[in-house]
Amino acid sequence: MPAGSNKADINTRKDLEKLISLFYDKLLADTEIGHFFVKLNLSTHLPLVVDFWAFIVLNEPGYKRNMMEAHAPLNLKKSDFDRWYVLFSESIDENFQGEKAALMKTRAQLIGWTMFSK
Repeated sequence: MPAGSNKADINTRKDLEKLISLFYDKLLADTEIGHFFVKLNLSTHLPLVVDFWAFIVLNEPGYKRNMMEAHAPLNLKKSDFDRWYVLFSESIDENFQGEKAALMKTRAQLIGWTMFSK
């Protein structure tokens, strides 16, 4: 951890659970894209999101879903993803820093590029 910082990197599933919970608090309160999230059953959705990121950043096995396919019916615009990314990055930066935190932001950008380049 750098001098003067009290933020650790994302190292455990518990870290991801904390991050995703805080992130979804932001999403649900957001006036631009919150409507995409208010009808979700968070008790089933959030563990799937944590599973996805645990696969990406912690190399945990087990995530077998097609994330792109799951989001296709939402007809997201690039501006929707851009807003999602701002809130996602803020959530990470407010709570964590380090290699895996940076990796999450990079992978999220790549996901957005992939979604809108097809």
